[in-house]
Amino acid sequence: MTNTLIFNRNYITFALYTEPYQRADDVGYAVTEFMWFDGRPFYPVGALTDARIAYLRLSDGAFDESDEDNLDLIFQMREAGGGHFFEVVLRSNIGTSYAGWLWGQELEVLDEIASNHRVLLVDCNGSKLRYAFSEAEGRYVCESLDAKSKLSFRHAMKRLPSQ
Repeated sequence: MTNTLIFNRNYITFALYTEPYQRADDVGYAVTEFMWFDGRPFYPVGALTDARIAYLRLSDGAFDESDEDNLDLIFQMREAGGGHFFEVVLRSNIGTSYAGWLWGQELEVLDEIASNHRVLLVDCNGSKLRYAFSEAEGRYVCESLDAKSKLSFRHAMKRLPSQ
């Protein structure tokens, strides 16, 4: 069974429906981590204004919406190059950590477990790419050779000429 994630909350809009656990300091540190890549800013600050989030439990076990300290978050960043970057933030009783990124159009959560975390499936230009959690790397990694590299997006960005 697969479940397509619905990103129905805007991260930066601190309205009444934005829960405290979604903007807690530990989450903020993970956000700061994924805003950077390869020693430089990857997203413009304005990208957070468009980020949408979904909350779920990626670690093995039942989903308990009332256990706010252990709800994992996935940020769907604004569209870039025909897809979205999905940034994964894992939360547990022992802390919060940034757990990598995925790229594609739609994200599904499988019931399949690998390294005590649910496997993720991303629709990427008509292909389904599997991402499984790697204990060794501490993040989700793509099991397909067709994975889009964040580095390829970095190299595609050109600096605007000075005026």
